[in-house]
Amino acid sequence: MKTIMHLLLGVSVLFFTSSHSIFGQSQITGTVQLDNGQPLPFANVLLLSAADSSLVKGEVSGDDGSYALEGIAAGDYLLMSSMVGYLETYSTPFKLKAQSGKKEMGALVLKENVAQLDAVEVVAKKALFEQKIDRLVVNVEGSITAAGATALEVLERSPGVVVNRQNSSISLAGKDGVIVMINGKINRMPLAAVVQMLEGMPSGNIEKIELITTPPANFDAEGNAGFINIVLKETSDQGLNGAYTFSGGYGKGDISSAGINFNYRKNNINVYGDYSFSRRAQDQLFAFDRQVLLEGRTIRTDTRSMRDPVQRNHNARLGLDVDLSKKTVLGLLLSSYDNRWSMDAVNKTRILNNNILDTLLTITNDEVNHWKHLGGNLNLQHTFASGEVLTFDADYLRYDNENPTNYLNSYSDGSGNMLFEERTFSGKVTPIKVGVGKLDFNKRFSEKLNMEAGVKGTLSRFDNDVTVSRFDGGIEVNDPSLTAKYRLEEDIAAAYAAFDVKLDEKSDMKLGLRYEYTNSNLGTVEQANIVDRQYGNLFPSFFLSRKFSEKHSANFSYSRRITRPTFNDMAPFVIFMDPYTFFSGNAALQPSISNNVKLDYRFKTALISIQYTVEDSAIARFQSRVIEGTNQQLIRAENMKNRKTAALTIAFPWDVTSWWRMQNNIIGNWQEANTYFDDDLVRVSTKNFQLVWINNFTLPKDFTVELMGFYRSKALFGIMEALPMGAVNFGVQKKFKGNSGTLRFGIDDVFNTLRIRSNGNYPEYNLVSQAEIDFSQRTFKLTYSRNFGNKKLKGARQRDTGSEEERQRVN
Repeated sequence: MKTIMHLLLGVSVLFFTSSHSIFGQSQITGTVQLDNGQPLPFANVLLLSAADSSLVKGEVSGDDGSYALEGIAAGDYLLMSSMVGYLETYSTPFKLKAQSGKKEMGALVLKENVAQLDAVEVVAKKALFEQKIDRLVVNVEGSITAAGATALEVLERSPGVVVNRQNSSISLAGKDGVIVMINGKINRMPLAAVVQMLEGMPSGNIEKIELITTPPANFDAEGNAGFINIVLKETSDQGLNGAYTFSGGYGKGDISSAGINFNYRKNNINVYGDYSFSRRAQDQLFAFDRQVLLEGRTIRTDTRSMRDPVQRNHNARLGLDVDLSKKTVLGLLLSSYDNRWSMDAVNKTRILNNNILDTLLTITNDEVNHWKHLGGNLNLQHTFASGEVLTFDADYLRYDNENPTNYLNSYSDGSGNMLFEERTFSGKVTPIKVGVGKLDFNKRFSEKLNMEAGVKGTLSRFDNDVTVSRFDGGIEVNDPSLTAKYRLEEDIAAAYAAFDVKLDEKSDMKLGLRYEYTNSNLGTVEQANIVDRQYGNLFPSFFLSRKFSEKHSANFSYSRRITRPTFNDMAPFVIFMDPYTFFSGNAALQPSISNNVKLDYRFKTALISIQYTVEDSAIARFQSRVIEGTNQQLIRAENMKNRKTAALTIAFPWDVTSWWRMQNNIIGNWQEANTYFDDDLVRVSTKNFQLVWINNFTLPKDFTVELMGFYRSKALFGIMEALPMGAVNFGVQKKFKGNSGTLRFGIDDVFNTLRIRSNGNYPEYNLVSQAEIDFSQRTFKLTYSRNFGNKKLKGARQRDTGSEEERQRVN
């Protein structure tokens, strides 16, 4: 802790050696009026740099049309005022001298824009990637190539995100332990189910995705890599409005999706909701090749799995917000989905003894992985005074999972002569219940000091009824060593406090401290307390930002995080790839603790970010081990001794021409993993990089084109090696006039290169394996979307700020 404090002190000195005193700055005052002399309230007043018209500070005029811009440093400026329905107006340039005092600017006069008063349609175009202080925002809504895609495919194309479909895992900035949120609320499903849900969620219902690598204290301490927040579409317009979308495509199988979202807002009531459907049926090919040394013989097992999966997803939300008074808002939200993944597969396995074909094995299996969810949220927000808000949330979440699998194993000798057949079954029934209560209080003491504090409690109950059986003479016989009913109970209590401090006009600091206490118990009827843990941890966080000038700014952050084992990783289960390869849980898993440091530097629109993480007892999912004295391979999550990760991110847009905009993201990673094999410490390290290259072309007649490519070089997956991968996507869009909708055509994975390949080469520990998974096909897709309802804002109508607070609360 002493080293951390020295680091924080050193960074603080670095940031503020060039800072100006808050005393020696000026105040600019004035009024905004109509041309008849009447004061104009709620008008925008912007202070601009006279050199390049960049924004220095902004304010909104009060009820009497007056405004005041505080703490302005010496320099050359001009003022601009604007409001919907009026023409912009500018002051003459003026100089502010280096002395404290007040400068009166008189009246800024706005004139009506007669052509605009009839109706104003609000249209905004955002860059696909927006880098903010603590997060990277992926604006899905504006992307052409994202149209017709799924949320999982959009994530795969995002900088720093690696999706491993083989193992149903997501990593961010080279680190596992990502927590997925929907509209700011944690999705408390096993990660495999989250990946399945995202694979069935059409991008048409998504507004943006936020990649949060250094969460502040008001976020749960869970998640070493940070949070991925998926924000679904919602609008604040009055009346009824929304959008719908349809998409279809083909690539070695068909894909289709449809979605609709709506919002009805009148007076103090807002009703909103969305529904989406998707179906994907594309061929997949899995290939595994491994060898072991057994009693002086080299046994090689080569398996190819030809899969025919069908994924069908329904997702729905329905919400209600009611302004009970000017200071109190009540919100209700119901969410539900029904996601069913089914597969028929034929697996061909060859077993070679000292390079001589010994056994041929054909496995025909069918599998269903069916998840259902129903959740409810009650939210109450009360504003005591300006800057003083109390928010209460209560959530109940119910998940049900059924995962039956049937196997028919046919054995032949090396010459193809049938030996025998056997039928086996594995399945699990898993209900999960989660209750969450949360109370947050926000208090703004002054323009320079804000406080957040809160408490939270989470109760989780998880049952896992696992059955493994074999058929003997047509009679099903359970395997007692693999069949059991497990129950996990986990309770987490948390409290936090955070302070936002404005040190001067250009510098901000945020200090936070969170405490979490966990009580976790796993057992069966036959064996209680397989896991029985109680532990408490403190999680400090520190953020520092400094704006050196209009072109230069920097941010520094430190946070401590925890990654708890998932329910599925802890609860024992068995899934067979073949009779010699199976997946299992690991009840001995321990939580991991990470310390994260990050430094960002921004020059104009370019960003350079450096991040370093040390994670003790890091959890690596789907690690392979050979059971001693056998040809059986066990795949499960394991704790490593530690994992160290350093990441460098460079992101910069480039307007090549007026019609060609390019976004470039380069991410370099260094990673070192230390783990134990047979009580020996094994150290593995690698360097890798990821490139994301996006081009947007604006063409005549409302045509736009998007070309996107990404590439990731060799990387670590636990102690296994993930080989390079990449893809190119293309899309063209036509926007029809008169709100007649938008038509998009896209090609995903143009060169059909997107596949996962990995290997592990540790012959001294009897682990030599390779894997290749072709889960994605070159896909041609066509998408149509259209908005409906009231999309026009009248210039004379003033908006209530309460709706913005609701949006922030929901999102």
